Amino acid sequence: MSCSAITAGFLDLCNDSTGGIEEIFIANGPVQSITESAGNISAITVGGAALTPSDFFKFETPRQVSSVTETTTVSQENGTLFFDQQLTAVFNKMDAAKRDQLLLLAQATTMVVVAKDGNGNYWSIGIEKGAFLVSASATSGTAYGDRNGYEIVIGGLEASPMFTVTSSIVEA
Repeated sequence: MSCSAITAGFLDLCNDSTGGIEEIFIANGPVQSITESAGNISAITVGGAALTPSDFFKFETPRQVSSVTETTTVSQENGTLFFDQQLTAVFNKMDAAKRDQLLLLAQATTMVVVAKDGNGNYWSIGIEKGAFLVSASATSGTAYGDRNGYEIVIGGLEASPMFTVTSSIVEA
């Protein structure tokens, strides 16, 4: 098998992008299949059925505190390539209900995770092999103005880079 050839370049001439993550959508997995074209997922199948917005739980996050990072790792020596996807999310105010949901997230190993970015794009995390909680921390803060809440990292180790996801899969 021959390697793929570069097919195009790209220009970045406009300052019209916004950073951050606005919302996170999480469903139970594992993913059985996806319908994908040109890097965009239009359907996700779990348990023999296509996921719909009612299958996803919405996690809102404060502005300008959450992010997605994808690191591409290539080993020329081993001939390998993989993508380490990390969603860092902050949730204000510690409480028992959040504590209970974070415990369930920690126990899950094949979550379906989609993050909506500041540009209105929806990105998959761990869609092929399942997303999982990497770490979580709770802090009361020290001063009155400090955060009282949680910070979590959800990860995915994938053979493909993040896909965009059609919004109608996660939101009605």
